[in-house]
Amino acid sequence: MIELLRMQAQMQARQLTDCVRALARDPLAPEQLNACASAARSFESTALSVGLAAGAELARAMEECIAAVRRGEIELQQELIGMMLRAVEVLVSMAQLSPAESSLVLAEKDEQEGSEPCTSRSVLVVDDSPEVRELERKLLEFRGYRVTTAVDGVEAWYALLVGNFDLVLTDIDMPLLDGIQLTRRIRKSTRFARLPILIACDRDDVQQRWRCFDAGASYYVIKGTFHDTLVEAVATLLGPSRH
Repeated sequence: MIELLRMQAQMQARQLTDCVRALARDPLAPEQLNACASAARSFESTALSVGLAAGAELARAMEECIAAVRRGEIELQQELIGMMLRAVEVLVSMAQLSPAESSLVLAEKDEQEGSEPCTSRSVLVVDDSPEVRELERKLLEFRGYRVTTAVDGVEAWYALLVGNFDLVLTDIDMPLLDGIQLTRRIRKSTRFARLPILIACDRDDVQQRWRCFDAGASYYVIKGTFHDTLVEAVATLLGPSRH
């Protein structure tokens, strides 16, 4: 029975791959979004049945992202489609392994990415304000950090699952999944147990800071003092960027 379910998971992973590739060719087609969501949901259910917890988590994140796109809450840009394509490659690999082996896939992927020559630390910047994202990106890139941006917590969580980052810098107030919820979700995953999380607060408020630390944040910064404190806080958590 388990072997049949594993074969089904492999077939569903390939079907999901085809759906995402079709979506890349025609991102505006509603039927492609529906097909991707259905395929991700089917794989998630089967993956849980055969013990592929990491694969189910990744498929669930894809389904949440697609749902947000269908509601018009985030835009389906090429960068996001690229993340989906990388994710389905991981899912196909997981479906071909035993549950014990599949739990090592994401860890091995991180090790491979970490072993590649890298001249700087990688930071995931999460904020629903284009102006704030751009300011944070410029400040960090000027100091030599590599920056990837996300518009909300859902997109950030998806980026984390398929990418490799040294630190997350997230806004506290965002639609869909705010900074506190994102931090709690990150801390629930053993994969990200040691990942530094820096939360950008909109005011210097004791209660807000307490919520950040209670969720699992490593530190916080106040938006109005970015020019003086942001890079210093990142450097404190990561060390200076390697040029």
